[in-house]
Amino acid sequence: MNKCWSTKIGIMAAVFVLIGIPALAIEPIPNQSGFSGFIQPGVGYLKIKSNMVAKVATFDLSDDSISSIDDEPDSESAGVVTLPFEIDYTFASTRTQVFLGTQLIDLLRFDFSQQLGVRQEIGSLGVLQGGLLFSGIPTKVWKDPYVENENREDTTRDSTGARLVWDRIFGSGFQLQYTYRNIDISSEKSGEFLGLDSGDRRRLDRNGDVHEGTLLYRFKFGEAHRLTPEFIMGYDDRDGDARTNTSYGAQLTYSYLGDPISLILNGSYSYADYDKKNPIFNKTQEDDAYGVGGTVYYKNPWGWSLFGSKPMNFFVTGAYYFNDSNIDFYKEEVVLGTAGVLFRW
Repeated sequence: MNKCWSTKIGIMAAVFVLIGIPALAIEPIPNQSGFSGFIQPGVGYLKIKSNMVAKVATFDLSDDSISSIDDEPDSESAGVVTLPFEIDYTFASTRTQVFLGTQLIDLLRFDFSQQLGVRQEIGSLGVLQGGLLFSGIPTKVWKDPYVENENREDTTRDSTGARLVWDRIFGSGFQLQYTYRNIDISSEKSGEFLGLDSGDRRRLDRNGDVHEGTLLYRFKFGEAHRLTPEFIMGYDDRDGDARTNTSYGAQLTYSYLGDPISLILNGSYSYADYDKKNPIFNKTQEDDAYGVGGTVYYKNPWGWSLFGSKPMNFFVTGAYYFNDSNIDFYKEEVVLGTAGVLFRW
């Protein structure tokens, strides 16, 4: 994800450290035709350090004005509201399911994309999924992040693309996933304030394409315990070669699926290596990112539901993420805590 989108940069890398709705597996396709899905409203607290992302909806994520591009970003705090959901319709006779929703994996990148797609069970081969990604609530970034001692102006960052998943490969615990996105910054002016020439400004251009592939395997220990190692490789092919990077990462997730308590814990590490020297800081950027997180679900004992849903579950989530860049300006840190309820149909 340049710092505006990618598993290699700050905010979106919280994708590695926060798992809520099962993001590591496609839910089994129901045996009966009809609607199903979930909604998971939550509220919480966010503390973040970032120089690149301006805001999501009404939530400010970095300062309008910075005093020096040689400094690390200041922290911002805000209350947050999250609302991941998915609406499915199953054609049981053909083992086909169409869906629309916001996956938590995207929400935690502050990429409020919707996905419209289809899943197809193909017997012993597993389950195939394909979906189109399109912008929901737009994310705001700075037109020129490198403006000093003046208010920076924000602009819209849109993303569109596609996601392909092959899950339960040949009946195993393996899953392969590939995601492609095209990133469009409405008004890209990186380096203009500093008076860079046109060539150097082009090297900072954040528009372009993002490719990400993941491979994971789910190990089962008894009925309740799961351990899932995941390996991630990404390529951010930006128009600016100083923002283009290749990244490698790994995540380990432990899940306890009990009753009434379920628990998900994970940790992650990723490394990003940028292609060319940054014309502002006169060095080639390198990032090391670390994250830890956990979510606890509690099945309520009173059988409360919403419009005919299954009994709801309460949840509490906490996560910490740090992106340690060799350029102070690009360092990022996220502390996040949320709580809410999960409804399934």
